Amino acid sequence: MSNDDPRTLHLLFEECARRVPGNIALEFEGECISYAELNRRANRLAHHLRDTSGVRPDDRVVILVRHPAHVITAMLAVLKAGGAYVPLDPDNPPGVTHRIVEDVAPRAMVIESSAAAGAAFFDGDLFVLDVMGAALDTPDSDPEPASAVSDLAYVIYTSGTSGTPKGIAVEHRAIVNTVKWRNSYYEFGPDDVTLAIPRPSFDSSVADTFCALTSGVRLLLPHRDRVTDRHYLTGLMKHRNVSHFLVTPALYKRLLGSIDSRSTKSLRSVTIAGEWFTSSLTREHFRHLPEVRLFNEYGPSENAVCSTVHPLAATDTSVLIGKPIAHTEAFVLDEEGTPVEPGGTGELYLAGAGLARGYLGNPELTAERFFTPSAPPAAGKRVYRTGDIVRLREDGNLQFIERRDGQVKIRGRRVELGHVAEILAKDHAVGHVHLLRRDTDSATPLLIAFVLGPAARDVDRLHALAQGNLPEYMVPSAIIPIDAVPLTGHGKVDEAALAALYADISGQGGPAPEPATEAEAVLLEIWQKLFAPLSIGLDDDFFDLGGDSLSVMDLVSGVEERLGVQLDNSAAYTGRTIRSLARIIENRQNDKAGTS
Repeated sequence: MSNDDPRTLHLLFEECARRVPGNIALEFEGECISYAELNRRANRLAHHLRDTSGVRPDDRVVILVRHPAHVITAMLAVLKAGGAYVPLDPDNPPGVTHRIVEDVAPRAMVIESSAAAGAAFFDGDLFVLDVMGAALDTPDSDPEPASAVSDLAYVIYTSGTSGTPKGIAVEHRAIVNTVKWRNSYYEFGPDDVTLAIPRPSFDSSVADTFCALTSGVRLLLPHRDRVTDRHYLTGLMKHRNVSHFLVTPALYKRLLGSIDSRSTKSLRSVTIAGEWFTSSLTREHFRHLPEVRLFNEYGPSENAVCSTVHPLAATDTSVLIGKPIAHTEAFVLDEEGTPVEPGGTGELYLAGAGLARGYLGNPELTAERFFTPSAPPAAGKRVYRTGDIVRLREDGNLQFIERRDGQVKIRGRRVELGHVAEILAKDHAVGHVHLLRRDTDSATPLLIAFVLGPAARDVDRLHALAQGNLPEYMVPSAIIPIDAVPLTGHGKVDEAALAALYADISGQGGPAPEPATEAEAVLLEIWQKLFAPLSIGLDDDFFDLGGDSLSVMDLVSGVEERLGVQLDNSAAYTGRTIRSLARIIENRQNDKAGTS
């Protein structure tokens, strides 16, 4: 199956900008940028990247920018110059950025002054967008097309087993196939407003952004530090006429409590993507938003974001990942490579127009995961081995079962446990690392690291090592020293024994804390639910216990429900212990009482 469209991603955008030049392309905190103006801004930077930095087809350009509208301008400029953009998260530790940039070997970097630390080691061409952008005197006309559909459009980095993140290199023809299919399937058009929740370094943002910018949609950009603030997001939905958004299930579960059909009258569809979820979330959606359509999209980054889709219904008893999108084929094969019968389970292989070129600078891994079988049913077709175990149902729909390897999803992001282990194993005291993913009542899983060798006094050093070399979502919530690795009778690591050890250690502690106020008592109950089975103290740091941006949402929601106090998410970062956050809450209560 092939997609014969000769257009590149940026040519689709340019056609749209000519079609609806006066329509709003981007909106961010009151600033609106039309399609024509966004095109001009991108053109000026594109001419600079081509003429001054020497960007040519297949050259990579790293983007390290916080301002949402500037990120998109830079993405378009790189594409127009003929290169491939590589979006990195400015909040990553410099060590993470350094390793990725070394791997990318970019022709240039486009950065923001606030993220300059991430480029301190780069000695190539550097463009500081917020400092140098206003002085650009290059043409604002569309550059002559330089790239073809077989050239790279972008590279997205995900966790890798070798200790170095792996870059998935995607060509124009692959992502164009996804974008064209989504625009048709969802019937996106100039009357729509998409709330752009995924960050640019997350692969879902590619489809989210370019579906909007190739169909005339207004892309509503939230402040990057507030994408887990439910009141802020639901306020945008209500007041900015949002008609569609794409979201991970963990975040959507937290948003639903603040959404109803009265406050989101323009909303017509929601897409869930990034990780597995249960039918309880489907039922909750239709209870709050009975008229809003709900879709489940599945797809690895290696197949241009989206591979299959399924429209969900309130009566569904299971969550399906559905059927392949246009110009995509799915094969479910057993251990011998034979197709499974309907009702059977096997590993999912993908073929078609959406396949990535492979892993940047890693031909061995590319050959292992992308290959051309000689046996039917995929004989002669290039396929990608997903590592996902699925069930082929009688009606042809696919149901996700589990991962074959040690890869897990945390907050919609792929985490290779081997990658985390490699980082911790760099410490001289560590002899072995084993990681467990522990589900919690809050639906935010914890990553627990068991390390052979180090003593308890070494744990702080290992935490610092992880924080300095891993993205925040990959840092283990707990690092537990062990004297020996427990094994099963088959000689495998006994994960049940490790889980029991974690529960044992977590349950130990001094005497039960004695809250001094109602606010402390309520916070203690909330924290105990969030971090069970950990033993919680009144002076324990929320984030050291494993708290993250999603559990902050649970905390804020619990405080509002139990105490009637509406906190900003920032309060959890200011008051990181139960005692300190309780004082913030009590001050709010006193202020409220004083003004009433």
